[in-house]
Amino acid sequence: MIASDSIGDVLMNRLLLATLLSLSFTAHCSTIIESEQPKPLKPTGTLGTCSYKPRDTEQAYFHKLVPTEQVTGSFLQEYSIHGKKDKYVSWFAIVREVNKDQTVPNRYHLLLEQKYFDGMTDCHIMLVSVSGSGDFMASVDADGTQSIPLFSLIRVYGKVTEEAGGLPQVSADYIRVWPWFAFTLTDLGGTDHSNPKWRKLCKLCKSGRVYKPYPTEEYYLSVLGDPKDSALSNNGKQ
Repeated sequence: MIASDSIGDVLMNRLLLATLLSLSFTAHCSTIIESEQPKPLKPTGTLGTCSYKPRDTEQAYFHKLVPTEQVTGSFLQEYSIHGKKDKYVSWFAIVREVNKDQTVPNRYHLLLEQKYFDGMTDCHIMLVSVSGSGDFMASVDADGTQSIPLFSLIRVYGKVTEEAGGLPQVSADYIRVWPWFAFTLTDLGGTDHSNPKWRKLCKLCKSGRVYKPYPTEEYYLSVLGDPKDSALSNNGKQ
């Protein structure tokens, strides 16, 4: 027969072990990444505007946002990605670079061009502003099988951990991905503070209206540039 003190010790040890395992899992949990599938783009003669709808898994992260972080820039309200250290945010962005961490396995660092979002989108396709507040970085823990294409649109949820040299750093909990043909851009938005390096790639920004409800490959090339010109290949692999 086991003494009551021994039973108590066993239970306590099991509790401590479970707690340590739980903390270990929390500290090393992976970034959840979900991708949209482009739908056939067929003009119907009418366009509708809809409120943004988070995916089922995304809901938990969306509801962690305070109201002032759910809408991130419009022509009526200025928004800045700066000065938000330790705040939980959710920013739309174009993926400009993907770098593999050389010291931490399965960790990637994304260089992102933030895009303003006023909470509304076209009903048939995701819509964000061509203007934005500047660049930021996001650290992503993934197993390498998830695909985040260069020059795709993503929405990043996570806490701002630091801001070094004017470049906010976000530890990503959840990322939603829109590849080409699943999103478009609008001329509407707040004052543009985008990186001039990316702005120079936007030919339509100089010569005409940016908004196209039914974008083609040529559209993305003329607004975002060509991913093939990037020095990095997909997922940061040389």
